Amino acid sequence: MERLTYTVCEVAELLGTSRSKAYDLVATGLLPIFPLPGRRKLVARTVLERLVNASEPAAAGLTEATNGDEHANGRPHAPTAPAGRPRSRIAS
Repeated sequence: MERLTYTVCEVAELLGTSRSKAYDLVATGLLPIFPLPGRRKLVARTVLERLVNASEPAAAGLTEATNGDEHANGRPHAPTAPAGRPRSRIAS
């Protein structure tokens, strides 16, 4: 019997993308999931098949490039510490 669901990590492997990209797709809603109690998220095989067989316009959001100032989900990157001095967690 063929599997009906895959974990997000397994989907990343099947699609040839990174785990973080797969979780970004989940966060933006481009990869619908079936949430289970706790932290486990599953993707239905049919959803994955539709994603792979999607027409070009429907899949355009999956390859959208950003300008480097934000993640693919539209959220900005965390600020980085200035060069030369490590960032301290203790406020001065």
